[in-house]
Amino acid sequence: MDDLSGHLRTVMRVTFFFLSLCFVGWALFPERESLFGGLVLGTAASLVNAFHLSWKVQRAGANAAAGIKRRGNLGFLTRACIGLLAAVVATRYFSFNVYGTVAGLFVAQLATLILGFRSKGRSAARHFSDERGENN
Repeated sequence: MDDLSGHLRTVMRVTFFFLSLCFVGWALFPERESLFGGLVLGTAASLVNAFHLSWKVQRAGANAAAGIKRRGNLGFLTRACIGLLAAVVATRYFSFNVYGTVAGLFVAQLATLILGFRSKGRSAARHFSDERGENN
């Protein structure tokens, strides 16, 4: 559980890097404002969803460690509503591209998946080298 905050910080950095690329793209290609604006709004909602899920997982872990037998969910309905809110705001108030918004909703989750695979690969390689005695 201690690695969760470190992973979330890395996901936040990757997401902010993607957001900066979107803003640069928006500045360089003003005719694509609708697409880049949708990506920015969807990515921001994706980051909010990642923070919400992290909070729910940490709370569930703390309850389990304390021995509290509370059956809870991970708040999918709340996260789905955040995504829906981003799509509605993008189309109704800003006239951004809804496809860009939906694509942006997956940025933090994909970053989490890729970083998780990368960290698992590193720990497996480290474990394999420890078994062979290469670190002695």
